[in-house]
Amino acid sequence: MASMAESQAELADDLTRRIRASAKYRSLDESLVRRVSAEAALRFSDRKAAVKYARRKLHQAFGAFLSGSAAREVTGVVQAVRSGRPDLTTTAALRAAALPAMRAHASSAERSAWLAPFYDQVTQWCGIPDSVADLACGLNPLAIPWMALAPEASYWACEIDAELVAALAGLDEIMPVRLTAVSCDLVTSVPAVRADLALMLKTVTTIDQQSAGAAGRLLAALDCGHVILSLPRRSLSGRRGYSADPAAIVQDAVAGSRYQIRHEAAFGTELLYHLTQ
Repeated sequence: MASMAESQAELADDLTRRIRASAKYRSLDESLVRRVSAEAALRFSDRKAAVKYARRKLHQAFGAFLSGSAAREVTGVVQAVRSGRPDLTTTAALRAAALPAMRAHASSAERSAWLAPFYDQVTQWCGIPDSVADLACGLNPLAIPWMALAPEASYWACEIDAELVAALAGLDEIMPVRLTAVSCDLVTSVPAVRADLALMLKTVTTIDQQSAGAAGRLLAALDCGHVILSLPRRSLSGRRGYSADPAAIVQDAVAGSRYQIRHEAAFGTELLYHLTQ
């Protein structure tokens, strides 16, 4: 029994080293890589099968959403705004620089078609927050110029890619908020977040793919006046819709938490839910 456990531990360590040595995944949060590697080693004794499983899980969590270097795009936005034309207003300059960069992340690319009405709806439901927590944020902090936020609001964002997190931290130089970005795996370490508004945009299905019930555990740990949660209506490829009932997915996530569904709306391929305590 001990030898089997040792073999699994050795395989998990080897998978972690291999994954973190690859160019594609070397900047991922280490706790995420170790979690996925441990799962793969537990499921498969065959090294090839374990590697295939681990890479599939990491693709679901991260790789499937990217169509370029997200970190490079964010850094480019910062540079463009800092050296931009003085005749542009701050909001106009930020929007002009941010919108093309959003194409590097699938969720942000889709949402760019309905950003203004999307965040107008959020404001109608939630008012103007002093603090925001953006969970599994992707490139959504680039949408800050479309959000109605209090002057000098605090904006906390987390992601699993350390390179992207470092780039997002640079947005603090140009955005009208006090922005903090951190690297974290929402499955391994559920943060106890307190804010006026939490954003969980296309997060539920992604982290529940990683670990059943992860979205519910995350919601249960939050202490936020409002939560905006969204679900995709179709797969990233657009070739199929989801067979599961979206309302049931959200109800499962809120069960056991302090939240309940107050409102819902639809924008393009995205379903939007407003939760309150």
